[in-house]
Amino acid sequence: MKKSMALTFQDQESDTSSLPKIFLAAPHSCVSQSDFLIKEGDQNFFKAFIKQLPASIVIFDTEMRYIITSDTFRRVANLPTGDLTGMRHYDMVPDLPQKWKDIHQRGLNGEHLASEEDSYKRADGSMEWWRWEVLPWYKDKGVVGGIILFIEDITERKVMERQMRTMIKTLNQSNEDLEKFAHICAHDLNEPLRTIGNYCHIIQKDFSDKLPEVGKEHLGRITKSVKQMSKLINGILTYSQVGKESLKRERCSTQEIVNAIQWMLEERIKAKNATIYAEGLPETYADKVLLTCVFQNLISNSLKFNHNNPTIHIKAKETKNGWTFYVEDNGIGIAPTHFKVIFDLFKRLHSQTAYKGTGIGLAFCKKIIETHGGKISIKSALGKGTCFSFTLPKAEK
Repeated sequence: MKKSMALTFQDQESDTSSLPKIFLAAPHSCVSQSDFLIKEGDQNFFKAFIKQLPASIVIFDTEMRYIITSDTFRRVANLPTGDLTGMRHYDMVPDLPQKWKDIHQRGLNGEHLASEEDSYKRADGSMEWWRWEVLPWYKDKGVVGGIILFIEDITERKVMERQMRTMIKTLNQSNEDLEKFAHICAHDLNEPLRTIGNYCHIIQKDFSDKLPEVGKEHLGRITKSVKQMSKLINGILTYSQVGKESLKRERCSTQEIVNAIQWMLEERIKAKNATIYAEGLPETYADKVLLTCVFQNLISNSLKFNHNNPTIHIKAKETKNGWTFYVEDNGIGIAPTHFKVIFDLFKRLHSQTAYKGTGIGLAFCKKIIETHGGKISIKSALGKGTCFSFTLPKAEK
């Protein structure tokens, strides 16, 4: 049990309107009680000091009559203005529950009690929450003269906490519903798309020689649209499934990840006559599959949004809490006015004719990095290239 500072009154008179001498006594302290004696002339100052404190404090005698009350306590307890000295607390607060009377009595018996949060129901049915502490003061060694009560009204905080819990519960339910909806979409929408795609393939195979050129052209557009729609649906499903619960963190080499991506994109790299510089990349602690998706998206974008001879630099810089990675290219660049929307879902800055894509890639990267506790950002200028940077934690030892 923690030791309390006991407030002690000396030479207590029966008339409570006369403030007694007060000093603080620390049990088992090597400092004598006389070192904390407040002289007779200082008592009015002490009373005024307590009264003006921003904390809710009240000092009672053994009959629960007021000796000193702070103005803040008056507001918390809804007490009237004016001098309350000598008035009984239970008369002033008639709706005080028996629970509190028992707490006061335990304090008068010498106990030091406290609660970080406690509910209090008013007579009108309203609910309040308090943080409180009750401790005895002594008018002589071992003789309790009354109690000191500290109260902090935490009702507003508790209401906000309750509202926050409700909001979080609602948000979690919305996320669950969204994930279910994404699965339903993936299944129910992909099925008719597959049917359309299959029939397009049958027509192209069995009736190709009977179709006019314009018919073949229309059929080709239908096939491309089906494939694009399928990519969008699968992209939404993948995006919806990324969350902290789904992370499978492990020690992984970002150098090995980038090397594997270069091997997978070898044909595109050769076709673009691209050069990728990536050496000495560190180990980090992340979901290897998702991190591979991030690097692959950024490298693919650097290859895509570049007219010819792309040069891509991939490097990392150690920070206090992790690593900052950079993927920099000499491509067409992005105007600063688009920086705020570039990571939005389905946001495309170019037409499908100019550059193919779903508009999910960068939004996917952002969600993956933020799920890992990092941030992703962009620096770019039109015609001068783009640099994406993102942060990740270090590998666990």
